[in-house]
Amino acid sequence: MYRKEIEEYIDSHKDQMIEDICTLCRINSEKMPYTEGKPFGEGPFEVLQTALTMMENYGFSVNYDNYVGTADLNDKEAQLDILAHLDIVPAGEGWTVTEPFEPVIKDGKLYGRGTADDKGPAVAALYAMRAVKELGIPVKKNVR
Repeated sequence: MYRKEIEEYIDSHKDQMIEDICTLCRINSEKMPYTEGKPFGEGPFEVLQTALTMMENYGFSVNYDNYVGTADLNDKEAQLDILAHLDIVPAGEGWTVTEPFEPVIKDGKLYGRGTADDKGPAVAALYAMRAVKELGIPVKKNVR
């Protein structure tokens, strides 16, 4: 019913969505030792704060003591939870298209650490929620 509007919304926000993915992918969010207020270390703390700022800018967000952030579509009964993570395993060796934390687009594909697992999908889910919210598409329950 709203497919055309959602596709147009996503198309019109494509560059912004790619830049948001790149912003998160530039952050080395490998798990590091605990420090006060940063339960998974500096990198995961930085990427969580960056993602929370994005969510707040789009009208979403709750921070649970720097362990997890959430975005609620509305205050209705919970129905759908979309889970994603922003931490990464070490980049390792063998990067040939780009350096791990310098995302680039080549041949229509986005390369960089976390673009597919799971920073890219997290941003895609956020944009899907933005589309529903900003287009005023009626929903009966909440998405988190």
